[in-house]
Amino acid sequence: MLLPILSEKRLSHPVAGPELVAYCDPHDLVAIATPAHEVVVYRISGYVAFTVKRRDAEAEVTALAWKGDGGVLGVGWSDGGYGLYAGEGGKLLGRGSVRVELEEGGDGVVGEEVVVVKGFRWMRFAGGGIERNRFDGGFGDDDSEDDLSADGSGVFDDGKRVADSKGSIENLTRSIATLDVTTILPRLSAIPSHGMRSGPDGSRFASQAATDIVFESAKDEGSDGGVDTLVICSSDGKAHVLMDDMVRIGTCEIVGSPLLQASHANSESHSILSQTADDQCHLNTITLPLNTLGGPLLHVIATNTKRIQNLLSYISQTTLCITHDYTTGLQFPSRLLANIRAELEEKQEGDLVTNLYHLTLTGMFSETMKEWLVDIVKETNHKRWDQAVNTMYSNIQQHLFVHLKPALDRLSIATTTLRGYARYHEDSSAFEVPAELFTKMLDGIDSLRIASQELLLVVMNEQREFKAFSKWLRVMIDVGVAGPGTKSGDETEAKENPNLEYPLLLKYVEHTMLKSSLARFVEYKGSSSEVSELSYARTCEAISSLHKMSEHDDELQIKDVQDANALVNLPALTAYLSESVRVALERVTAWQSKMLTPPNSVHIPTDPETRVLDLQVHVSANVDERGQRAVTRMLLLPPETRQDLLLYSFPSGSDADSPHESLSEHQPSSYRHRLDVLDAKFHSPNKLLVLGRQHTDSEGAAYLVSEVRVSADGALTPGPSLHDLSAHRGFLPERMIVGGRECKRVCLLFGNGGKMWVALDLASLGRSSEVDGPGARRENWEDHSEDDQMID
Repeated sequence: MLLPILSEKRLSHPVAGPELVAYCDPHDLVAIATPAHEVVVYRISGYVAFTVKRRDAEAEVTALAWKGDGGVLGVGWSDGGYGLYAGEGGKLLGRGSVRVELEEGGDGVVGEEVVVVKGFRWMRFAGGGIERNRFDGGFGDDDSEDDLSADGSGVFDDGKRVADSKGSIENLTRSIATLDVTTILPRLSAIPSHGMRSGPDGSRFASQAATDIVFESAKDEGSDGGVDTLVICSSDGKAHVLMDDMVRIGTCEIVGSPLLQASHANSESHSILSQTADDQCHLNTITLPLNTLGGPLLHVIATNTKRIQNLLSYISQTTLCITHDYTTGLQFPSRLLANIRAELEEKQEGDLVTNLYHLTLTGMFSETMKEWLVDIVKETNHKRWDQAVNTMYSNIQQHLFVHLKPALDRLSIATTTLRGYARYHEDSSAFEVPAELFTKMLDGIDSLRIASQELLLVVMNEQREFKAFSKWLRVMIDVGVAGPGTKSGDETEAKENPNLEYPLLLKYVEHTMLKSSLARFVEYKGSSSEVSELSYARTCEAISSLHKMSEHDDELQIKDVQDANALVNLPALTAYLSESVRVALERVTAWQSKMLTPPNSVHIPTDPETRVLDLQVHVSANVDERGQRAVTRMLLLPPETRQDLLLYSFPSGSDADSPHESLSEHQPSSYRHRLDVLDAKFHSPNKLLVLGRQHTDSEGAAYLVSEVRVSADGALTPGPSLHDLSAHRGFLPERMIVGGRECKRVCLLFGNGGKMWVALDLASLGRSSEVDGPGARRENWEDHSEDDQMID
């Protein structure tokens, strides 16, 4: 028979690697890494949805994966970093690195290779490992054993026996603990870059939609006790466990370099298949403490930790934008002022401030000043000057009032919440993080807040002064054009003089024009060691000294502080806050990592040339003799005949065998296919799809997609032949991806050197054997399975 064809796509570029393809089940998107080291996301129809640009000029893609709900695309890069991108448009949601931190004694290099991401695996669990909201598990066929309850809800019977009163108390406790006051606050606004070259954080907040995605991702997703985990495996044999995409729980050591990962929403076990340098395979099982991870305490800690990380990025980006607006806003005026200063110095006519003072008070033009005003500044450049400086002041005010202040308020709420829990659990092991670390964070927040308030006052005052100066400058240009001392010039000057604010004008000329007070707040060239000298008390002292110092003083003088200007400088204070956040979150991560136990590692005796085809965690409704519901299945292809499929089944979970146990007692199920197997994947908990090749005398080779059934005990039996690829002339399949969702399951075949795919509709398997579509015909599924044989 022929399965319905969803699409055929010829790519302009081959796939960069056999594993660098990921299928998004909910939204039918195909992410492909290209040789140009970009990630192009296609719709199943073949049209491009969006593109993720390469990290930098030298970065290559090392791993690709979709989150189960399709909301996030994970991309690993060859510099050891990884990015989490929105599944809708590719906006950066978060980033991190698996490289060993320098302060931990490493440099992120193993041997001669940089540590890189080798795989992502998301899984959504419910409290205690009970699945209520599965979006990343089996497909749930009518004959699937994944349906664990009589009503098909997927909930264990043990969970149903909880008393209603106890459940109500637990729900009330969770509701109180997870109460979030920030939900009543208005959403944070996007940060306009105003021409600044946008970095990774800049793209996260460049639009309102992108900003909403970042902060909505930190919303209350686990109020029902659910656990949203992400396990990132790196090439140095480490599995990094995170919650809510960004909150690092801890790191586990596994044996070898990871190949595949598998998990199930109803099992607390996370399986990782790895390979050592001598090509030996090992199955590593991490038992996740779901009851602890899904508890209200850790939910609140994880939510606020993620919120702190996002808010700190938002604050850092705002600070960068303020510095950029200040620098660009004064570029054009600085060129005009530099021109007249050089002219005055060359003609030895004094300094610019004296000449402007003289012109302001007497109205008498020197020839040099007249030429500068009429020929250089003139009406056109005056408009550019006025617009540049006014825009600078307005943008900085907006950053301070609209972006920085609301972010600091939210950050203080999250920090205060964590400090409250730290104080409450001070004498217990429930939350072993000193409250003083969060107090230090609040000190940085308060320092940044009071400095930003002072900066806002400075901006408002300077803008008033500049407006007075700009109005006077325009009058002087008009007088210079009309002619000083002429009737027209005198009339113009007399008409505008009453509207000029000379006190503000003179103050701007003397103190602000050549050196704005903003420089003290936004320009910082000090060393990072001076950040340790900062504190809220010293910032308050510095601001008090600012009010007392004369206009001619350039530097603040604070006792025991090397650079007192850093006490009111936004970049320095942001660095001070960032350091406090880093120390606190590292301590939180160290405490959370104690929840993880070392994984079990089991050696799988295989030939070095054996291909690993697929890995699956299967959960049965029945408990075996070892008390296990979850079983990890590994599908292997030995090198001898390329026809024998090996299926290992190994119980996984907290009661599994001891570490480093051999699989000699667990003999694999073996099945000899009538075709040469090119690839095989789990289609559901009890079915395999096999891509095979059959040599023929007439046409050379025929490629078929067939099915193999898997029984509850792991035995393999023949299934129907599903699709004959001879109808796709010129297409030579090489590997397959199986994905999709209920009512729309897809088999994606890649071939021709990774330059073409054919997407087959597997949903028709649950319908009648009569298939509608081009070239369809009625056929008995069992006709092609007569030659298949079972090998015990």
